[in-house]
Amino acid sequence: MAIISVSRWKANFEQALPLAREIAPILKRHGATSVRAGPCFAGADAGKVYVAITFPDWAGFGRAMQAAAADPEYRRVYAEALKLGELQDRSVIVSEEL
Repeated sequence: MAIISVSRWKANFEQALPLAREIAPILKRHGATSVRAGPCFAGADAGKVYVAITFPDWAGFGRAMQAAAADPEYRRVYAEALKLGELQDRSVIVSEEL
C-alpha cells in the first residue's frame, strides 16, 4: 500500500511553484514515487496550496524522510518554503489502489 503525505500551505502558488519544482527531484532521489502540488479551488481551503508526496510503502517513507532530513539541499529548499508560506497541516494517508 502506498503512503501519501499531504501538506496544506498558506502560500501564493505562483511563488511556491519554483520551490516545489526544485524540491521534487530531491524527494524522488530519496524514494518518493511522485510529487504533486496545486492550489485548492473550492471549499474552506480555497486558495491554499496542497502538496502530495507518494511513497511505495512505510519502509520507503521512513527511508526517504530520514535521508531528506540529512540532505543539506533539501533542508535549504524547505527553509525557503517556510519563509515563503506557512505550513498549516500535514496528513499521512495509507492508500490502496482500487
